[in-house]
Amino acid sequence: MIFSRNSFLIINYISRRFVQNLPRNVQLELDPDVSKQLTSDNRKLAFFKEHKGKFNHTSVLPKQLEETINTILSDIEPQRLKVDIKLLADHLAERRLPIEQRELQTIAQNVIQNLINTEPPINTLAMSPEKREELNLKRQHELMKRLKSSIYHWQPLTFDEYKSKIYMATNFASYYAMLVQIFNEIKKRERNFRPARLFDFGSGVGSAMWAAMHVWGKQTFAEILNVDKSREMNELSQLILQGGQHNKTPIVHGVVYRQFMPHGRDNIFDLVVADHTLFEFENRFERLKAVQSLWYNVKPGGFLILVEQGTIHGYTAIIEARENLLHRIAVFDETTKKNDDEINNEESLTEHDDSLLNQRYSPAHIFSPCPHDLTCPKKQLNIPCRIATRYRPLQIFDLQRHVPDYKTTEMSYIVIKKAERNKDDIYETWPRVIEPIMDRKHHQHVRLCCPNGEYVNVPISKNKHGVGLHRLSHHAEPGDIFPVTGELIEDKTINNKEDVITPPQRRRRAYRT
Repeated sequence: MIFSRNSFLIINYISRRFVQNLPRNVQLELDPDVSKQLTSDNRKLAFFKEHKGKFNHTSVLPKQLEETINTILSDIEPQRLKVDIKLLADHLAERRLPIEQRELQTIAQNVIQNLINTEPPINTLAMSPEKREELNLKRQHELMKRLKSSIYHWQPLTFDEYKSKIYMATNFASYYAMLVQIFNEIKKRERNFRPARLFDFGSGVGSAMWAAMHVWGKQTFAEILNVDKSREMNELSQLILQGGQHNKTPIVHGVVYRQFMPHGRDNIFDLVVADHTLFEFENRFERLKAVQSLWYNVKPGGFLILVEQGTIHGYTAIIEARENLLHRIAVFDETTKKNDDEINNEESLTEHDDSLLNQRYSPAHIFSPCPHDLTCPKKQLNIPCRIATRYRPLQIFDLQRHVPDYKTTEMSYIVIKKAERNKDDIYETWPRVIEPIMDRKHHQHVRLCCPNGEYVNVPISKNKHGVGLHRLSHHAEPGDIFPVTGELIEDKTINNKEDVITPPQRRRRAYRT
């Protein structure tokens, strides 16, 4: 199969920085199991919208949860609430990762060099000391002005009681929808997985907790650990569990709140979630250290879920954690383990060294959204890999007239399972749709991330691929797994020029002028 991990590379992304079409000698066909299900199902249209690779769906907050949030927000003036929600949403959308020290030095050197190049030649030797000092002050002022405009000033988010409520009104519905979509895919693909312990790092107001309880049920979890550095956030999350009333008993038991990451509890949590948290660390070292600590808290067979906003900066944080987990902390393949050690040690391993290596590494593979554990092809294109989800915004009673019915939000995320990849899993052989479908007059363009690490554009038409595959691509959405297989067909190009039969040239008639 052309989509297998052992197949040859189709596209050279190093020399070409644009998406390539699938080669003509690759024939796409619906998976045999899916094709049988299609022919035996009378509700064909419903099948195309709800096949087993369909994971993109619309999310709505539970009615009781929405009423509780409205009760908590009832003491804020509606117009002020509307303005502050817009301000916070704009601020979060423009956030970036903090600049590293090396990047800061490079930017400063470039600014100084540009300032020197643009300044007209001045003979400072002929100037008086007062004029020379005035010129230096002017240069320093211009330098600081250019540095401030060139360097992003990062600041961590701080919350009080009022800001926590604004954050809840702004992001609860969208974050809840993102996590429900991720958890639904885990539940659908891993039918025997029943999480008993959930660890939410950077829990905020508890959107991950509510999403997990919605997917697996409240009685499934024996312990839910919510960790957030903001005491006001933890109090607000606990107030939601109490139905918006301080003197009421929480509707869910076993929920614990902390302000710092737990220590000495390695390998006990089935689900570890960090939702929109990586931007709160002041440098790359602290981010990767936190990701490493989260990974050590995952139980064998459990999942680590990292979610960030669907921008190039959010994607950068996710791809940074992805590469660090796969190539330094965990290992997904024996070949990667050998290559990594050859690079670090520059000598072959002995049996003693290999045993120490196995103690250091733990098996892991990417569960979603990547169908492979190789380098992300979108990183080389400098394009963020993001998945869209549709949700209904929080229906605030006093602002309900101005709230649209549904919205779409985008996220960059990664789900890593602490286990070896199951080669018998049918989902592992299918590519994933990672861009919106582009509809044309007689065909669609489907952009797929394939299990062999390639990012390809597949034009699908009814005449070439059949009605079933054409309709399947019409209803596909970003985040869905595309149930197709790709087979190499014989290349009909003739390599031997002697076998080519050239037709006789047509004689031209001579015309008089």
